[in-house]
Amino acid sequence: MKKTAIVIIAAVLLSACAPATFLVSKGNRAYYIGSRSKQLNRLLCQSGDMDRVLERTDFPEDIERSLYRYVCTDEGSVEKATSIYLFLTPDEKKELKRAFIKEGYTVNYVPC
Repeated sequence: MKKTAIVIIAAVLLSACAPATFLVSKGNRAYYIGSRSKQLNRLLCQSGDMDRVLERTDFPEDIERSLYRYVCTDEGSVEKATSIYLFLTPDEKKELKRAFIKEGYTVNYVPC
């Protein structure tokens, strides 16, 4: 019984460490959506890619604005971007990933 409890507790703790969003890569670098990085900001935001990705989705405008705000502006927040992503439906999550792919990104792959 003790072993089962230990396994369950370990599984819960380890699952809490799992990333809450997904990786995007273009070129030779990969980043988690919502992470705060100057390179990610250049890649997604300064290039205009994030605007084009969001234009490819059918998300309500408030979700698009919030995602952009928490990924690309000075108000950027890993927690808030992750929260928005976690509240997307499974179909919306797929739609967002497909939009990145159509914009030339690779999803959930780390280039060597």
